[in-house]
Amino acid sequence: MKTKQSRCHQPKKMKSPQAMSTNRFIHRKILTRLFLGWLFLSVTVGGSTLWLEIKRAEQLVHALALKESAIFSGASAHNLEQLDAQSTEHLTQLAEQLVSQHFLIVELYDRNKQLKLEAVRQGQELVEQFIDQYRHQFPQADEFTHDLHFIHGQLWLVTLVPLRGEQDSPMGYFEGVYQVDPETFAMLKQNLIRMLAFVTLGIFFTSLLMYPIVLTLNRGVIRLSGELLQGNLELMNVLGCAIAERDSETNHHNYRVTYYALRLGEAIGLPEENMRDLIAGAFLHDVGKIGIRDPILLKPGKLTADEFEVMKTHVVLGVEILNKSHWLTGARDVVEFHHEKYDGSGYLQGLTGNTIPLNARIFAIGDVFDALTSQRPYKEAWPVVDAISKLVKEGGSHFDPRLVTIFAKIAPRLHQEVNDLDESQLEAMLQRLVGEHFLNTAFKVRKARDEFSRTSA
Repeated sequence: MKTKQSRCHQPKKMKSPQAMSTNRFIHRKILTRLFLGWLFLSVTVGGSTLWLEIKRAEQLVHALALKESAIFSGASAHNLEQLDAQSTEHLTQLAEQLVSQHFLIVELYDRNKQLKLEAVRQGQELVEQFIDQYRHQFPQADEFTHDLHFIHGQLWLVTLVPLRGEQDSPMGYFEGVYQVDPETFAMLKQNLIRMLAFVTLGIFFTSLLMYPIVLTLNRGVIRLSGELLQGNLELMNVLGCAIAERDSETNHHNYRVTYYALRLGEAIGLPEENMRDLIAGAFLHDVGKIGIRDPILLKPGKLTADEFEVMKTHVVLGVEILNKSHWLTGARDVVEFHHEKYDGSGYLQGLTGNTIPLNARIFAIGDVFDALTSQRPYKEAWPVVDAISKLVKEGGSHFDPRLVTIFAKIAPRLHQEVNDLDESQLEAMLQRLVGEHFLNTAFKVRKARDEFSRTSA
């Protein structure tokens, strides 16, 4: 007694470069996010550090300016509103003493904010004109004001100090433009650079230390995700094999129509997520035939009207099977609608035109093309040219005319690539291509998409 030999091969794990590419993609993703995090923290923390260091520099320079201008503390003994010649001479000497040191400009105002005297270091008149826009913001009450400015490669501090009389009454204001000496400026600059470098490098090395930690934490998740994906891909193969156990032609047919649909999807630039759904749908397009009784499924002759109605239920059965798996729901468009026709004469719902899902329209072309060019017990294989002519002729009635036009250009090459391959060779080819789309998310077909857009215009 002969037993039926299974045509289902042991599912092979996809040890293709796509898995390595996925790992590289994950590494790049982690490094990119760590780099962006480092950049963000460097800018924010570095910016805050810069602001704090500038404020510290202002305080330091302000303290130096106040210390040097302390000789002007006696100005409060004079009536700045009514200066006599002696008082004017004395205050002028003090101002000139200051401008001979670090102050470039010294000005004295009365309590009405009227300028009473001024001393400018020789050759600094242009500086006075340039810095005028920053001055004369008189403080309120006992407030001291100081503004740091970096102009022409030098650091200047504009400071304004209120002056008070014997009974703490307001007498006027002292204003000076203090030039930071090169040594102090170099010290401030070195401190600032050192602090920014410390912060930036600290964040950088922290990010580097985080990289292996993040990678280690995600390694288990990555491995589990890969195993789940591999398991789902094997599930498609197992379901296809289950159909092949009942229909001797289905396994070869499954591989070829999947290949045709995949290549047509690439040719029109189908988005990657849609491409994966198309592949799954192509593998499982007739999965509902598992529920069709053998006398009808394996009948060598033409089906009766009643038998054909039963055969059509394989679409409903297929949808019910897919609904049991969330991962396979994307294949539903092909399984449920690949028997629809562009003019609405198909089944089950009689959809027309673009209301038929795109994946179903793509698959229908490859499905019929393979049926025409394949030898069956009840027919000989059609020549490729005749099969293409048949498809083009039915563009607009059975098929999407734009998709048929594109498929007609690539069909001869595609048929030549798969026609002489045996089942194991077809399976190996499909595994490689499926891996490209399921395991390598960076795969793009923009050029083909642009071509399809021009054709559709």
